[in-house]
Amino acid sequence: MGQDKKSKLKQLLAFIQDLYDNPDYKDFAAGIQSFVLKDLRQEQRTEWSQQIADIYEYCLMKNLREQAEDLYKDFPMTDIAPRLVEHYVDMEESRRKNDFDAFGLNLYLQVELIVETLIKDPAVVAAYDSIRNLPPVKRYDAAAKAIVRVADFQKDTVDKYLILKDTNIGKPIGSLPALDKTRIVIYTVCYRASVEKYPRGTEFREDLDAISGIYNVRCHDSHSGVGVSPKQEQYYEAIVEDKTKNYLRFLSFLLSFIKGISSNYPLQGNLV
Repeated sequence: MGQDKKSKLKQLLAFIQDLYDNPDYKDFAAGIQSFVLKDLRQEQRTEWSQQIADIYEYCLMKNLREQAEDLYKDFPMTDIAPRLVEHYVDMEESRRKNDFDAFGLNLYLQVELIVETLIKDPAVVAAYDSIRNLPPVKRYDAAAKAIVRVADFQKDTVDKYLILKDTNIGKPIGSLPALDKTRIVIYTVCYRASVEKYPRGTEFREDLDAISGIYNVRCHDSHSGVGVSPKQEQYYEAIVEDKTKNYLRFLSFLLSFIKGISSNYPLQGNLV
């Protein structure tokens, strides 16, 4: 700034100061004061609003993290619990933003991490191998006065009951598609291979239906709809159309899944 401009500004300030000091010009001075304070208040309001928003966001994320840590605090697979907490926080943040695809993806990432860890446990693999060729459901046989295993319609083995494509029946668990692995873990660990036609059979089928929906949303988010078949897209659209209910349904599945793993893992005893 040049010396001439500085001199003029000093003269202006001296003139304004004289106005403030002269009672004959109090209305004019009040007008200048109001104008200046208005700008200051607006700047303060903007700054305060941002500070309040930052504090609110911090508290919200802190609460979400506390919820996630509380959910997984007694989870038996302690080595993966921190990653599960992160996925849970991302899931709930997505739900808050009403980003259904991101919600489904982050929910599925929790299930996937648990499933992929479990199928590497030799005890889980051995447990499934011991039952995969048995009839899949249980019922009470009045004549035998005992619980017996029976077929579920044409599904006369556990493999046929859980694995979606016949070409994959009999394959090692680790080589199966993601959804088959998840269905096997739900059946073998969460339900301890004990599914009845009613009522636990109904609960089991509801869980399978929920994970199918979650997996569909995950695939849609990962592929942005590219390479998704018309049938898969139709299924996705039906889920999204009722997404308010499905937020709750998918969360309910996750809680049930975590509870089933926490209650039954490590596997104890004979599943037959």
